Amino acid sequence: MNWRRTTSLLFTALPRALHRRGFGVQSPWAYELIRDVLFEPLPYYAYDEQHLSTPSQRQLFRIRNHYQGHPIVIIDEKGDTAAKRYEETVQKVTPETVLIMEHIHNENATLWTRTVDDPRAIITFDMGKRGMIIFDKKRIKQNYLL
Repeated sequence: MNWRRTTSLLFTALPRALHRRGFGVQSPWAYELIRDVLFEPLPYYAYDEQHLSTPSQRQLFRIRNHYQGHPIVIIDEKGDTAAKRYEETVQKVTPETVLIMEHIHNENATLWTRTVDDPRAIITFDMGKRGMIIFDKKRIKQNYLL
């Protein structure tokens, strides 16, 4: 492994490790979401029934289960297609809408940077390969690096 890759991993993994389990997060709402939904280590009731074998599938299931009744939009496209889909979605969002964006540090890195800066995206959760956006205007704009 070259030293640039090692250094890059160190500088991205260290800030994430500080907030990974909710430590350092002041908002009780965000702490509960991080701790009990996004990174719940215990097995859920329907993992076997739903044939959810990967951590990514399980995390998405927990998010859907937590936000039952809320519109959830998943952007799994890459590049310009993802940017178009994001703009179309943001035009129709409600405060209850939850947006999940995949590939946020690879093909959709520039889109994710614009999303974090977008005033319509109130709360963003950067989970490495996946990002989650909340549009509830009652909350204070915040970006969580998990």
